[in-house]
Amino acid sequence: MQTINSFKIAAYETTWSLWQEVRDWATANGYAFANTGVEGHGTDGTGAEGVGTAETRALRPVTAVSWRDAIVWCNAYSEKNGKTPVYYKETTYTTILKNSSIAADVDAAKVKSTANGYRLPTEAEWEYAARGGVPGSTEWNYTYSGSGTIDNVAWYWGNSSTGLNTTSPDYGAHPVGTKAANGQGLFDMSGNAFEWCWDRHGTITATTLATGAASGTNRVFRGGSWSSIASFGEVAKRMPSSPDAKGNGMGFRVVCAVE
Repeated sequence: MQTINSFKIAAYETTWSLWQEVRDWATANGYAFANTGVEGHGTDGTGAEGVGTAETRALRPVTAVSWRDAIVWCNAYSEKNGKTPVYYKETTYTTILKNSSIAADVDAAKVKSTANGYRLPTEAEWEYAARGGVPGSTEWNYTYSGSGTIDNVAWYWGNSSTGLNTTSPDYGAHPVGTKAANGQGLFDMSGNAFEWCWDRHGTITATTLATGAASGTNRVFRGGSWSSIASFGEVAKRMPSSPDAKGNGMGFRVVCAVE
């Protein structure tokens, strides 16, 4: 059976303010994005634009970003912070991927495994982090990340959508970190925004668990969102989507190497 190496993962989903800060830097430095993203509660079906204070809006997870946008943004975040980018056009790691609209290049991204930059988690890394605790422990086997009761740890359809008017500040995504963390101190790994993973969606076995499926057009997203039913927030739930999908609940969080 394969194992995963040590890694660091963000405690929070990528927020609207961080997305915008890096995206502004990126577009001034040769990057381009297919989608501008949404503040978690605004256009594209997520409620009335501008509802809530500027502070709370800034701390909602960015949504309506594709898998392609996310990996190009990770490269920009790396460069902005003086780290070596992870995703390249070729195996010589010469051409940094900087345009999420060039689907053929981004979908065939080559990963520089020795880079110290930011990247999407593999599916195995995501689930390991979401479960938290010690493998086999009570917490490890919780249905949701950090609890057996979804309302303790997640914003989902039942408390962020159904029965609420779209002009309500309680409708849509919520500021990150406002539900309980799991045992590893990670917030919103169930609910708030779905999170893109690096892996292709396909059959996985004990021998491919750490590396993911070898082929497949779709990419994996995990964790549930403010607009999804409770079962989508289960830590074991795997979901596929086209790498250009940008639903109003689609976001991401980053990981990087331990240095």
